[in-house]
Parts: sequence; structure tokens; C-alpha cells
Amino acid sequence: MSRRTRSESVLDPRPGTLTDRIGTRFAGRHPVLIAWVLTIAGYLILALLMVGTGLLLTHVLQHGAVGRWDSSADEWFVSRRTTTLNAWTRAGSELGATGTVIGVGTAVIVLLAIARRWRQVGLIFFAVLLEVWVFITTTFVVDRPRPPIPRLDVAPPTSSFPSGHVAAAIALYVGLAIVISTLVRNAFVRAIVWLVAILLPIAVGLSRLYRGMHYPTDVLASVLLGCGALAATILAVRCASAAAPTHERGANKRDSAAVRR
Repeated sequence: MSRRTRSESVLDPRPGTLTDRIGTRFAGRHPVLIAWVLTIAGYLILALLMVGTGLLLTHVLQHGAVGRWDSSADEWFVSRRTTTLNAWTRAGSELGATGTVIGVGTAVIVLLAIARRWRQVGLIFFAVLLEVWVFITTTFVVDRPRPPIPRLDVAPPTSSFPSGHVAAAIALYVGLAIVISTLVRNAFVRAIVWLVAILLPIAVGLSRLYRGMHYPTDVLASVLLGCGALAATILAVRCASAAAPTHERGANKRDSAAVRR
């Protein structure tokens, strides 16, 4: 048996922890079912948090110093637009676009499935899915208008709060960094991967602000959404992993009984 690396513990249930207790509580259930149930629970909690934050911002904070800071920051970006930055931020914005996230996410999931890395598949799939669910719910309920400044992109039908581009970039790229960290032992490679995973969402956020698509508070809230989606998914994967051995033993016993009959 190969020695487990330290980074693999990110997705491993640890004895005596909450994830281990939850996994034990649902032992015998299929791990995929457990992951789905916990993802839905995570959606309910995270959606309430994001909607509450959005309503507080748009109905209370927006009319004070926070609102003034939001507007002045957007105007600052507009005043510094150049042809070169327009091109760079277009590329930066595309890093978190729906097509990019779906394409990269699907490719990663397929490769991981071929390698039978099912926990890593679950992390990417459920993190992005959870982010999308919460984003759609939040943007529909909060319905914050986009900044009243010249925009460089056509506004999508969703509202300004939160930034779906930034939240999706965090869920995908940071999730991918977690996956790579569980598979690669080299510390230098891990450091580079994490640096890129952190810089990409920052580039997306700055690009969206520069192009007039969001207020700064929209982008900050999207950090909460992306990180929250990852945290909830890690919890779900750990719990499913904790229940997997018991489920496998039960399946093996049923198979043995069927053979004897």
C-alpha cells in the first residue's frame, strides 16, 4: 500500500471529525447519494447566506459609505481604460465565462473519470454545480442593477450581484488546484499550481470591474460564494468517502450471497 501524502488528507475523512461522524451515520448508503444530499444541504445554507448578504447590501449598505465607495471605484476603473487594457481584460473576463468553465470543467472531469479518481471528480463536479445553483438563486432574488457606467461587454440576463464569473473561477481553478495537490507530490509544482489558481480569479475579478460589469462588493461577495461552494463540496466528498468502505463491504456481501444461491 502506498503511503498517503499529506495533501491527500484534504479529501480524506479524518477519524473523529464531523465528516467521519456524518459518514458513519449514513454508512451503507451509496456515497454518490450522500454527496448529492449534502450538496443540496450546502445549497440551502449558502443560498440563504448569499441572498441575505445581497439584500442587506442593496437595501441598507448601498445608501451609505459602502455605496459611495462602490460607485467611486467603478469610476476609477473607467478613467483608466486604454486599448491595451481593454484587450487584456477581455481575455481575463473569458477565464470565468460560462463556456470556458464548462469546457475546462468537463475536460478535467473526463480525465479524472478515466483515471478513476472519483473523489476528485466529485469535487470539481459538485463545486461548480453548487456555485451555479446558488448564483442563479441569488441573482434572481437580489436583482441588483449593474453599475450605471459605460460597459465594455453586453450585460447577461443575470443581475450584478454576485459576480458569477469570479465565483465560477474560484470553484473551478481553486478546485483544480486542490485536485492537483492530491495527485502531485512535488512541492514546487504544487506552489506554482496554487499561485496560478489564486491569480486567475483575481484577474477575472479585476477584469469584470474594469469592464464595468460589477460593483466591487459584487466581486467580494463572489469570493464568499466560490469559497463557500468549495468548502461545502469538500465536506460532502469527505462524508461520502467515510461511508464508502461500509457500502463496499455491504455490496461485496450481497454479491457473495448471490453467487452462493
